[in-house]
Amino acid sequence: MGNLASLLVILVSCVLAYFIRFDTAVLSNAYLLALLSGLLLSSVVLPATGAYRDEFRWDPMRKLRRIVAGWALVVMMLIAAGALLKVSANYSRIWFGSWVLISLAGLITLSLLQYAWTRMSGRSDKRRMVLVGSGAAAGRVERRLANDKTRNFDVMARFGERWAEQSTLPITDLGDYLAEHQVDEVWVAVELENQPLLDSALAALRDSLVDVYVVPDLHQYRLLNQNVSEWQGLPVISLSGTPMTGSEWRLKAALDRLGAGILLAVAMPLLLGLSVLVRASSPGPVIFRQLRHGIGGEPIKIYKFRTMKVHQEPDGQFTQASPGDHRVTWIGRLLRRSSLDELPQLLNVLRGEMSLVGPRPHPVELNHYYLERIPRYMLRHKAKPGITGWAQVNGFRGMTDTDEKMILRIEHDLWYIQNWSLWLDLQILFRTPFAMFGRNAL
Repeated sequence: MGNLASLLVILVSCVLAYFIRFDTAVLSNAYLLALLSGLLLSSVVLPATGAYRDEFRWDPMRKLRRIVAGWALVVMMLIAAGALLKVSANYSRIWFGSWVLISLAGLITLSLLQYAWTRMSGRSDKRRMVLVGSGAAAGRVERRLANDKTRNFDVMARFGERWAEQSTLPITDLGDYLAEHQVDEVWVAVELENQPLLDSALAALRDSLVDVYVVPDLHQYRLLNQNVSEWQGLPVISLSGTPMTGSEWRLKAALDRLGAGILLAVAMPLLLGLSVLVRASSPGPVIFRQLRHGIGGEPIKIYKFRTMKVHQEPDGQFTQASPGDHRVTWIGRLLRRSSLDELPQLLNVLRGEMSLVGPRPHPVELNHYYLERIPRYMLRHKAKPGITGWAQVNGFRGMTDTDEKMILRIEHDLWYIQNWSLWLDLQILFRTPFAMFGRNAL
């Protein structure tokens, strides 16, 4: 429903912009084609940003950012298509600019109105809840309820074993309480090791007509992303999947290739100039190829400008460059400090092996070293490696000479995978030039 409403806003905005420019609401064939192209792109791009996921129903700003990013992408794709087909001159710039701005204002207004309606309907139909639980599992639910800005739930009573500062009633009184009070929902949050309490709660609820929800205690098994799906009628909980859907993966891959192609074309003079400097700095090839892990842990060969003198290391050994390292050439030091040595990886992006944004790929030897030292380390390979990433724009780039530095980088990589969005990718790309001369790079 949300996507259909957004498409309606875009359609009405287009007609309104046409009326403002030409004093008629009857679109000509050329403008009708532009409208249909915009609607088609929007019907694919806006849902692919994840803006209409149910999880964002109560988070208007995250939803709004994704919608704005999606509409910005649609606009850029329309401009690119017009330039490639050489039809831009056939359209009024005033009309196009008006369409873009009116649609943007309409989409923002629609999102805020939907959120306001959701909150008002929630307040008028507040759910009466009973919470059954114990220990940290119930404590987490209690804190989330306390921080719920919508105040959509009214906790009438608590049963089970005492948690935090909350007083609880004995589980044996649960059935009588439900019979004597009007309750809409019962939430059960019991720690996994407290199976007797869970059994008692479910036994007391077996004849109750209220809605019962069990909040599984998966905190101790937290890996990457917990998503509930169904197979053959059985609930299946994913512990190490990613929140990206198939359409989001395809959109990201398409944008990667488009962006890499444009950047390669624009940066070609710079690439040629750097190639000459690398060649002149010391004997050896201009491009350095190194085996690293891609998505799913598959080995890939990544390309970089060579920044060191040609040397040999024992098999299975990798020595990170350090300050004052005699192996680094004069131009290599500049390339590493500015991250310009990574530019050839645009070819890896075009080949589909890497993304513009994602966890930075580490040498295979470094992965083997940290695999047993850092929990969840290999989960960073649930996404394509990137030329830049969330860790890099937050200062965690360059040499990782301690476990603590690598742990912070991994935490940022996993946070990125869990919270991926088109808007987040655009933020990282925008921040990358400002982070290129970072303090952690050599």
